[in-house]
Amino acid sequence: MKILIKYYAKYRDSTGKKEEILEVDEMNVRELLGFLRNRYPKLSGDKTSLIALNNRFGKEEVQLSDGDTVSVFPPVSGG
Repeated sequence: MKILIKYYAKYRDSTGKKEEILEVDEMNVRELLGFLRNRYPKLSGDKTSLIALNNRFGKEEVQLSDGDTVSVFPPVSGG
């Protein structure tokens, strides 16, 4: 299946990409994050990410579907 990955902030810097289309086997969001950390070694030390699936923040257990858009954000803190 094909999914669109959009990278924001430091993830854009770490991957050198604003977005990319990946062809992957069936997986959930958590497995996709593991796949991306293996694909881009600069992401391997980052164990916390915010994920939006089709423009909605969701849980890591959600199964991906063909044509999904996944946006990856670094954690945000405020004050």
